[in-house]
Amino acid sequence: MRRGAGCFGPRRARAFSDLTATPKDPKLTTGFSSRISKVVESFQAPVEKVVLKVPASTANLGPGFDSMGFALDVWNRVSVQRSDKFRMTISGEGADRIELTEDNLIARMTKKTLESLGNEVPTLHFDCQNAVPPTRGMGSSSAALVAGLAAGLAFSGKDLTSPAIKKLLLQLAANEEGHADNVAPAIYGGFQIAICNDGHWITQRVSIPDGLQCVLFIPDDEMSTKEARACLPEKISYADAIYNISRAAMLVNCFATSQFDPLRMAMEDAMHQKYRTHMFPFEPIIKDALEAGAHGAFLSGAGPTVLAITGGVGIGDVGSDTMSQFLAEVVSEAMVRSAMQRGISGTAHIAIPSLTGLASTGIDVNGEILW
Repeated sequence: MRRGAGCFGPRRARAFSDLTATPKDPKLTTGFSSRISKVVESFQAPVEKVVLKVPASTANLGPGFDSMGFALDVWNRVSVQRSDKFRMTISGEGADRIELTEDNLIARMTKKTLESLGNEVPTLHFDCQNAVPPTRGMGSSSAALVAGLAAGLAFSGKDLTSPAIKKLLLQLAANEEGHADNVAPAIYGGFQIAICNDGHWITQRVSIPDGLQCVLFIPDDEMSTKEARACLPEKISYADAIYNISRAAMLVNCFATSQFDPLRMAMEDAMHQKYRTHMFPFEPIIKDALEAGAHGAFLSGAGPTVLAITGGVGIGDVGSDTMSQFLAEVVSEAMVRSAMQRGISGTAHIAIPSLTGLASTGIDVNGEILW
């Protein structure tokens, strides 16, 4: 079985205008737009400033390679405003290493969207406040991609709260990345399963059990997503495919029916994690997390962050007592200790899933809120 067939194979770079529909190819569209929508857009005052909040995300969840992910309650905030000259300011995570020029991913995606929709590109000031660590397997590049595309749509006069525009945003983001496991939860929040069907990216939300917590061990060292993908084989066996299909199905059932205990089996993987062990020794950390009481654990995205699932103790609300937090801290201490024993430095963070994704506010030149 060849890995990466269909929508998930290598993609050539392309302008969004390649997605424009032709009469013989109606499925490839830049998004649904009715006559009424166009009239409403014509009434809207030009956007002077847009403020965006995009969550971190964890992808794969073990067996759901390139197709499953959920949002985390860790956020990047991006403010984009018309200016007399280009400026890019970054504070927080990645401030010392992320590009501050017009080659920055957010700036590039904003420009690409505006140009592809036939609009002039205004001079903009980007101000980024980042809580999502870059190149750690927490969806930082997807958050930046979504922020840039969303800013471009906003300055093109699009209401980012519209279901049609959010769907368009997903199509653009998923086509840019080649998969939607991070961008779908970044846009819609929650646990999303993403498929590509005849050129369309389609997502479906899965329920997240009450009381679920995420314990993340985040190594200090970064891991290149490109290198992590390059080490994967071109083909996998039927045995490995069956292994993952069965566990992915069980994983969805566990979340949908709030069953925590089977997650230690449902979050196992045979398609990608074992090929990345030479880059980062994460397997002992997963083992020690499970022994400390985690329900399941996996390599978050391409790594190197390891995420362990805890919670489900007593009543659903995590903040109603200290038991859930106490047990999550026990797991976090075990993960940090396991990493230190292997000479790996890093920090732990306890998060909860975010049921909401991209949040935005559009403001006109008079300070009036447009949406």
